[in-house]
Amino acid sequence: MARTRTSVAATSLLSTVLLLSSCGGGNGEDEVVLTWLNPHAGAYEPVVEAFEERNEGVRIELQSVPFDQVVEQTQARLGAGDTGIDIVSVDPPRLANMVAQGFLTNESEYLPEMEDQFIEAGINSVTADGEQWAYPLWTSNNFLFYNREALENAGVEIPGESHEDRLTWEDVLKRAEEVVDAGETTYGFGMDQVDRYYALQPMIESIGAGNGLTGDDNLTPEVNTPEWVEFGEWYSDIHSSGLAPRGVEPEQMVDLFRSGQSAFLLGGASAIGRMQDGDFSDSWGMAPHPYFENGAVVTPTDSWAIGITSTTEHEELAREFVQFATLNPGGAELASSVNTLPPVNTEAFEAYVDFIQDLAPEQTEGFSELFRIDSEEHARHRPESVGYVHFETQMNQAFSDIRNGANVENTLNQGQQALDRELANLENLAADN
Repeated sequence: MARTRTSVAATSLLSTVLLLSSCGGGNGEDEVVLTWLNPHAGAYEPVVEAFEERNEGVRIELQSVPFDQVVEQTQARLGAGDTGIDIVSVDPPRLANMVAQGFLTNESEYLPEMEDQFIEAGINSVTADGEQWAYPLWTSNNFLFYNREALENAGVEIPGESHEDRLTWEDVLKRAEEVVDAGETTYGFGMDQVDRYYALQPMIESIGAGNGLTGDDNLTPEVNTPEWVEFGEWYSDIHSSGLAPRGVEPEQMVDLFRSGQSAFLLGGASAIGRMQDGDFSDSWGMAPHPYFENGAVVTPTDSWAIGITSTTEHEELAREFVQFATLNPGGAELASSVNTLPPVNTEAFEAYVDFIQDLAPEQTEGFSELFRIDSEEHARHRPESVGYVHFETQMNQAFSDIRNGANVENTLNQGQQALDRELANLENLAADN
């Protein structure tokens, strides 16, 4: 795929890493190609370039596929024993399923290095059955972004930026309605991961529901309880009323917001760079992730990790690259320089905060403190289960149907029945083995 131009910050950092890093390779042998299957087109060129520079004769081929296809591609290719994939992006809740199928190398030997370089939540995200199977790259949180100009023009109070200022969802929707009623925006609220369990889980748990999977090995679904139905009705209402848009895909949500069509956007730090690119750069602000009145504050966490495939013919070299991109602070900075997602490498995270605050000084003044509070006090991991892929696929479709007008109770009952069958099959398979 074509290499994209990196930012000035990434280019400067790349030069620094190249000066500090020792060169390897260079023995004149044929080029070794490592293939990395990932869902983030354009995100990894800086770290790849740095590694290739320090390892003459090695090339990293980035095979990027759309987010919603990466699981299918990983399953099909690694399940068939494809030796052409050396490195693979790993979504933490899918780790247990990948481990059960033997797709990844065991990296527990390097736990001491992980403990020295990573935040604890990052290590937990790549742990299954008490062992480490990948290297965490990024972590995450969601924030409530708002259109400052639209709120001010509508006479709506600007949200505060600190944990103490955190709004309830009830208050957010009230303000959103006021902005729409004033004719300032078409929509009141959107989500950059609309219909996706990652973004919905904190809201579901804040309203008082469970995460949807219980029992031994999290293979018992509970997605049609009264609390799940209550959340489903809330989610249905904000879309049926027109307060939130139907027919807009997750990939379009940030652009919808930055074009001035929505008053609020629930989204991650990766949106900051896009919002600062263009005329909208002085028009937005950010506030903490909301919670439901009388409910708990719950925020998302975890993000993508990098694993070494069990089928690779270049295991040690693949490991060298993966460790450079995660354990090495300079490499980890480069791996976060395009997508602007927070690295789990603690040293790289400090540099990342400086980068974010340079990018948007006024809006991100409280970013570091809020991120720390949410990560340490309010973050909930997605459930670890070999059935997570089935669960997430089923629930993402259920909430897409609900957003587009399907009956909430019927949809969740159907999801429960489907998961009862699918997860029971996995449980029986595990018992047979």
